[in-house]
Amino acid sequence: MSRMKKGNGLLRFLVFAALFALVLTGCNGVRKYEAVDLSSETAAGAEMSGNGADLAAESTDTGASGSGDADVQALGEAAGEPLSADPEGGDVASESSELAEEASESEELSSGMSEAESVEAAREAAAAAYTAAASDDAEIAPEIPFNGHTVAIDAGHQAKANTSKEPIGPSSTTMKAKMPEGAVGTSSGVPEYEVTLTVAKKLEKELINRGYHVVMIRTSHDVNMSSAERSVAANKSGADILIRLHAGTMDNSSVYGALSTCMTSQNPYNASLHDKSYNLSKKIVDTVCGTTGTKNRGVQETDSSSDINWCEIPVCVFEMGFLSNPDEDTWLQDDGYQGKIASGIAGAVDAYFAEGN
Repeated sequence: MSRMKKGNGLLRFLVFAALFALVLTGCNGVRKYEAVDLSSETAAGAEMSGNGADLAAESTDTGASGSGDADVQALGEAAGEPLSADPEGGDVASESSELAEEASESEELSSGMSEAESVEAAREAAAAAYTAAASDDAEIAPEIPFNGHTVAIDAGHQAKANTSKEPIGPSSTTMKAKMPEGAVGTSSGVPEYEVTLTVAKKLEKELINRGYHVVMIRTSHDVNMSSAERSVAANKSGADILIRLHAGTMDNSSVYGALSTCMTSQNPYNASLHDKSYNLSKKIVDTVCGTTGTKNRGVQETDSSSDINWCEIPVCVFEMGFLSNPDEDTWLQDDGYQGKIASGIAGAVDAYFAEGN
């Protein structure tokens, strides 16, 4: 019986070795479609076939000739020799037959797909699994809740100036150009209307990320809107405040820095908005100068600006810098510097509303 178990173990070893060799052959581009010769793949098979007679003789000496013959016959089949119909070796022969069928099925599956196709199929399966896992693990960005405040942003000027006249305020007899031509960078050659819209879009994004609703008075350069029309648009938008972005110019190119402008407390058109407008304007210039490091030129008050006099909500006209100054012109074209301006204004807006305005 012990020899029978030994023979069965050797048989299983040989068959599994054959299956392993078959897999290796299926992955080899040269021998992929070649039949596997089990007797040549393993030296143990040939050696066990040559030792069959010794096992048979030993089994005769011990009186277990039936079991010994079954071992020899099973090992002979594994080595490529025919099996005799030995009733006591039927279980081994049946097991060998089933394993051989499995090997045949594996070979058919391997031969039905080229090596390149197999690699591509494996790659696609791995990619699909990764995508599915990433989708399951991905966190959905929470929607930023509305904080209850709406901000209107006017990017100063436009591609084409409008020299037609309009009153500087309601019922005023003093007239000014509806939309004068803006400044141009002394070093960059970039016009003011491009700089203001670029920063306005950055500010829009910054405010939205903080929960504000944002009204953009213009979103392109090809518009024709006067100062009064822009103020009226902001008034009707439901915005709580209006921020108007500009970049100034001076004959003296050494002048640089940022400043805010609002109405005086005696403004004939909207004096009631002075306190809130001044508060907003000061917070903006202080915060932006703190983030950018440019010179703080404070808050100026005037009653002659059509950017201010038509407003029915608190307003700040913010000069981000002077394009006539070569250094500040360069700064104002820099993406990082523009981002600091936007974040500074947004921080000031946060502080303004935090006071209950």
